[in-house]
Amino acid sequence: MKSYLSLVTKYLSAHKKKTRLTLISVVISVTLITGIFSMFEGFIKFEKLQIIHDYGNYHILVKDATEEEKNAIAARPDVQNSGRWKEVGKANINGQPCVLGAVDSNFAPNMNINVIEGSYPNGKNQIMLEKWALENFSPDLNVGDAVKLTLSNNQESEFIISGVYNDLGNMKAQGVPGVLISNELAEKIAPDKTELFLIEFKNKADIIKAEEEIKHNLNIAAERIGHNERLLAVIGQSAHEAAMGLYTIGGVLFFIVLLAGVVMIYNTFNISVMERIRQFGLLRCIGASQSQIEKLVKREGLYITLAAIPIGILLGLLMTLVCSAILKFYNPGIFGLMPLFTFSLSGIGAGILVGFMTVFTAVFLPAKKAGRVSPVNAVTGSNEVKVSKKLKRGYLTRAFPVDMAMGINNALVKKKTLILMSCSIALSIIMFLGFQVFVDFMHSSLKTTKP
Repeated sequence: MKSYLSLVTKYLSAHKKKTRLTLISVVISVTLITGIFSMFEGFIKFEKLQIIHDYGNYHILVKDATEEEKNAIAARPDVQNSGRWKEVGKANINGQPCVLGAVDSNFAPNMNINVIEGSYPNGKNQIMLEKWALENFSPDLNVGDAVKLTLSNNQESEFIISGVYNDLGNMKAQGVPGVLISNELAEKIAPDKTELFLIEFKNKADIIKAEEEIKHNLNIAAERIGHNERLLAVIGQSAHEAAMGLYTIGGVLFFIVLLAGVVMIYNTFNISVMERIRQFGLLRCIGASQSQIEKLVKREGLYITLAAIPIGILLGLLMTLVCSAILKFYNPGIFGLMPLFTFSLSGIGAGILVGFMTVFTAVFLPAKKAGRVSPVNAVTGSNEVKVSKKLKRGYLTRAFPVDMAMGINNALVKKKTLILMSCSIALSIIMFLGFQVFVDFMHSSLKTTKP
């Protein structure tokens, strides 16, 4: 490590002025790619947490599963957790409308249901209420008190409040409390309602393969299988469009930054090579071959890359931290679940990849140009840029001020430089307009169900 640092430091100190612009260009490219991919991974993690919060932490479900099917699925080594969920329907509690449901106590946390006080209902005359609903019904109502529950068939019974659980944002937003009952009571009240057997698989499990095995081994029809499509899309085990837009954005931004980096680095490196035409010519005079000159220029690009990549990665991670903090603390209502810091291996890997790809793509042509320098022309200076006869006549200086005429002259004489400058400006405009569109996309795709 010390020899690597000393080698890079020695080279950069010897070519400080000539390599500064190229070094800055590589640092910018690596910083952008590292930051973009780290933020992308952070958004994926945030989207996963948001989907679990809104739709529950399960991957697939089986409709009206038999006891044999439930036991066989729960016993699989790749299953993390499983449980029953049933929506019973509308009812009234103390004269106010509510929605009845039932879920196994072991799977309730997967559906964002956590007991705050008391216990989960396990009898035929017990219910559990949301915290806000308990306070809304009566300030004096507590766990253990009795309430009257009227079912959809107008059957009225007295139930005991066994516990209180956390507020559900979608139910609170609708103003209709969710009332939980035991699965045994739900089966008695609504035997015709579909019962869902929800399955959460372990991390890194092949869910698609596991689903096929479940259907084949237990002879379950495909129409009885349901999916938490959004969650499967975020973890990369579905082609659902919920997360495909995010992956598309990552690919588009990678391509734009890569292209902009190649154009920018090529331009600065080409200028650096042209300034040392005489040096390359002298090396040719003392016996250096064309391939040796090319290797010299490519090695220069390698040293610059080795120096720029660590700086760019650190700046990219810092940019990710700052952007995540702005989103998390400036708008906690939407981005409250956003991870504050994301140490993204994919972002670091993409930054390193882009650093090497941009430099070696941009250095290829200048290296060829340096290798083709004629020793005689380089020493005599006849390889300098020639001004065309038309421009020598002074038409530009007659039509424009001298400084403007010189700028136009330099741009038009070096056609390749003009094209590169135009492409750089065009890519900057594309990135600016593109980020505005992507921000609008993120605003429309990352919805929240919080009230």
